[in-house]
Amino acid sequence: MDKNTSSKPPGSQGDDINAIRQACVTREFEEHLSSRTLILMASYPFLIIGKIVEVVGDYVAVKAEVTNVTELDGETFNIHIDNIEVFYIQKPGKAVIPDIRGKEDD
Repeated sequence: MDKNTSSKPPGSQGDDINAIRQACVTREFEEHLSSRTLILMASYPFLIIGKIVEVVGDYVAVKAEVTNVTELDGETFNIHIDNIEVFYIQKPGKAVIPDIRGKEDD
């Protein structure tokens, strides 16, 4: 019996699920440059809401509007795709990412 692993069908144990995930997530960000995104990460600063600036390799650059640390608002973050736990990209006709800081009344 020939045990040639190169003839395995897609989705078999020979596929690297992390590589597939990374490619899919990277493509999603590439297709939505300049869109708003909400990203949750396990590591600091945990939450970033902002515009997708560019995608280089397996990194996405996001110009932050809001983070969970006010002092970091307005900064550009280069985020490795593997560090993203959850993300949402705002698209026409879909739910809008809300202003979580709100506006103070004078």
